[in-house]
Amino acid sequence: MAEEDDEASSQGRQPGEGVRIIGADEASAAVEAGGSREPAADEVPPPPPPARQPTLRFPIEDSDEGGAAYPPGGGSGDRVAGPGPMPDLPHWTEPATGEVPRILPDTPAASDDPAWAGYGGAARWRDSGQDWDDAELGDASALADDETRLGALDTSRSEVSDLYTFDDEAAPPPTQIRTRAAGGGRGAGRGPARTGRDNTQAILIGVGLGALFLIFAALGPKYMLVLAAVVVVFLNVELFAVLRQAGYKPATLLGLVATLALMFGVYWKGERAIPLVVVLVTVFTFLWYLAGVVRARPTVNIAATLMAFLWAGLLGSYAGLLLRPSTLPGHGRDGVAFLVAAVLLTVVNDVIAYVAGQAFGRTALAPAVSPHKTWEGFGVAFIATALCGAGIVGQIHPFTVKRGLALGLVIAVVAPLGDLSESMVKRDIGLKDMGNALPGHGGLADRFDGLLFALPATYYLLQWMKVV
Repeated sequence: MAEEDDEASSQGRQPGEGVRIIGADEASAAVEAGGSREPAADEVPPPPPPARQPTLRFPIEDSDEGGAAYPPGGGSGDRVAGPGPMPDLPHWTEPATGEVPRILPDTPAASDDPAWAGYGGAARWRDSGQDWDDAELGDASALADDETRLGALDTSRSEVSDLYTFDDEAAPPPTQIRTRAAGGGRGAGRGPARTGRDNTQAILIGVGLGALFLIFAALGPKYMLVLAAVVVVFLNVELFAVLRQAGYKPATLLGLVATLALMFGVYWKGERAIPLVVVLVTVFTFLWYLAGVVRARPTVNIAATLMAFLWAGLLGSYAGLLLRPSTLPGHGRDGVAFLVAAVLLTVVNDVIAYVAGQAFGRTALAPAVSPHKTWEGFGVAFIATALCGAGIVGQIHPFTVKRGLALGLVIAVVAPLGDLSESMVKRDIGLKDMGNALPGHGGLADRFDGLLFALPATYYLLQWMKVV
């Protein structure tokens, strides 16, 4: 303690006072007194501060010998002797130069010079887009989005699904298909038969549907309207279920209510009900997702909801328009005849195309969408549908042979288009059938796909011929 007190006395402090806080004047006087003090002869000067790496300036130009023009070791960012002028850094207020570093951790040292030894694997720089070397970037897999995407968000799916076969049957060539295999199933001009289909069961189901249709037709237009509404609503239920299976989240309840409203609305109010219901369902579909009733991506799901409604609900509602009592004198129950004609010709076209395609179909009609449909089946079905229109439908009041022929020609074109459109959607989603509601046929959409296109075509053709 005595020694510490003597040392404290020699430095101007009171013995035992320890650390003392001084004012500004006293601190200034102490600094001036210390600055004028001469160092003692035996006093050891403090060591110099350790040298820090120089501040690099970019771009770094290479020397004629291939080495770096400005190796480190020149002090605290001072210029070092070397070829070429030292590049000046722009002022901080000036616009950016666009010089971006690229970090390559595994890059070896830029030079064998010992001065660069501490910079092994350091940052390298580029001045323009052409200076990038993709081969040096290494594995960039860490930047990839490896999260599994499903359904509508799956960007790895092709424009058309790879489901080209049924029941593991090999896909046929794009231009020629063979047709000698036996089997069952429905279709418009298919070549090879679908294995796994029970023809007997399909025929029995078809006959049962035809008998049910004729019974309701005999009861009158109102009963036919109820049957049509039930079929269209359940068809829409099937479409919404398929969309959910594909990863979409459509506004199912809204679409079904709109479909049912449209089926009865067109029967009571005619065509005036169509724009009203379409506008309402469009607006309320947007509000459905805006209010968060369904929390999902709004863009794709609004589109999916409207597609299912327009496909089944809007096109199917033309059955109600055909059944609506005619405003022409003496045409009170003609609506039943109109709907019977459309259904009959669609069924004839579908069945004949399938049988003809099985018998001698060779050339695929649309191999990318439905490789089992053939041009030969389409041609035979076209002729058969036109003849059926003139010979059978032409005998039904208020049709004539000319009107029946015209209707047969129209349905011979639009019904296969409806079938192909449904096949396109199935290929995109990756389904064999839309459902299993009708054993031997698939789902309701598989059975009534062509009729959905035939109904509006029938209505507008009859309107053009001034029949409705």
